[in-house]
Amino acid sequence: MPGAGRSDSPTLQLVGAVVFVVALVGAALYGWSFGGSSGDLPTMIGVGVAAVAVGVTIYKRL
Repeated sequence: MPGAGRSDSPTLQLVGAVVFVVALVGAALYGWSFGGSSGDLPTMIGVGVAAVAVGVTIYKRL
């Protein structure tokens, strides 16, 4: 069901797990704040992950 909030795709689940670990380590060790002014790296990570998610979604629908 679209918008159900979960994915059965192993690829997207792996991407989500990797992003979670990067966010956790970045926040714990480097003081990153993904909603604040921690610099460009957290923003670049977020934009990259969003691009991957949109790309996979478009690929699956074609």
